[in-house]
Amino acid sequence: MKRALRISIAIGLLVPVIALSGCLFNIFQTAQMVQSGDVSLLIGSGVIPLNIDGEATAWSLTPQARLAFGLSDTINFGLHTGAMIALSTGEPLWLGATGDFKFSIVDNPESLSLAAGFGGGYGAHLLGWGIFGSIFLDLNVIPLYFAYQPIYPIGGGGLLHDVAAGLVLTISENAQLYIEVATRNFQIPSYAIGFEIGL
Repeated sequence: MKRALRISIAIGLLVPVIALSGCLFNIFQTAQMVQSGDVSLLIGSGVIPLNIDGEATAWSLTPQARLAFGLSDTINFGLHTGAMIALSTGEPLWLGATGDFKFSIVDNPESLSLAAGFGGGYGAHLLGWGIFGSIFLDLNVIPLYFAYQPIYPIGGGGLLHDVAAGLVLTISENAQLYIEVATRNFQIPSYAIGFEIGL
């Protein structure tokens, strides 16, 4: 009963973010896994500077939410959504929604963790419908992580590359703070912070 209540609360918190909805999701994932039967919710936001037609830089916020389910100790399923809000106008753009699976490959607390995954979804982030792969590498001796997602927009536009690096700071047994720098094709940066809590 408690688990059903916690999942209902998590979905209830995810709905406002969907309703609010740059062209860039932050990855907000590491190689660490949500354990079997557990659920985690991450709420975060990036800040993206966009240079449009050589004019002045337009800054946008990208509020996001990610819900992850531990299907087993080595397999997770996640849902990610978000919006982009231009700071100059306040006008929101829904970035889309994705679903993904992540698989633990190596998990050594003394050295590193490695995970891989795949997913897909729809939205501005994927240029319509799209699919993607994922590779996650954590350096466990310091709280540093790296992530790479090649994205293939099904409607065309060529392969995109999202790369992220960041710190994950443990706040408590069930809470972590993400500080992340991400980029799309090494051209569009996003500076982000996220808070993840186990439900």
